[in-house]
Amino acid sequence: MTDVREEVVEELDSHSETLTLKEFVQFIEKYHRDEGQGVSRDLLAAYADAVYFDVDLDAVDQRLTDSDEWEEGERFYDLGGDRLSVYPPDWHEALADTDDIRDVIEVIQTEVTESEGDQREAVTEERGVPQPKIVSVAEVVAGLDREATRDRIKELRDAGEIEEFASQHRDPTVRLS
Repeated sequence: MTDVREEVVEELDSHSETLTLKEFVQFIEKYHRDEGQGVSRDLLAAYADAVYFDVDLDAVDQRLTDSDEWEEGERFYDLGGDRLSVYPPDWHEALADTDDIRDVIEVIQTEVTESEGDQREAVTEERGVPQPKIVSVAEVVAGLDREATRDRIKELRDAGEIEEFASQHRDPTVRLS
């Protein structure tokens, strides 16, 4: 049996009213890094058993793809070896050893060609990548610290290396200059 981390279970339980399946998987992938990229099915099942709300793991299989590249539709990606991720294998390959936020922005800008999600999540050629998506990919895929990522985005903006587009949401969209 795979061991869960109590602090992760508590945090999951505190968000149980609003957590989507994607956010559940993403949260475990971010905060319970074990061996390798993504998260094992056993670990997902262990957390699903440990939390106080229903997690439909069958829905993971319905949204699972073996594509190496990003696909629209809030997919889960098969990374092989019984591991999966909310991000495609080629993102893991490209970003696993990076600490450069420009690489993260470039990968997202290049692959996400369709708007997906609400306005805060939509990646568009015109306006770029929402900052929360950059931070999330940097954390989950590259293993970078949230605050360090935000600081680096600010440095890139101040240096004119990225363009930032204001929105009504507190986090702007960003694209490489």
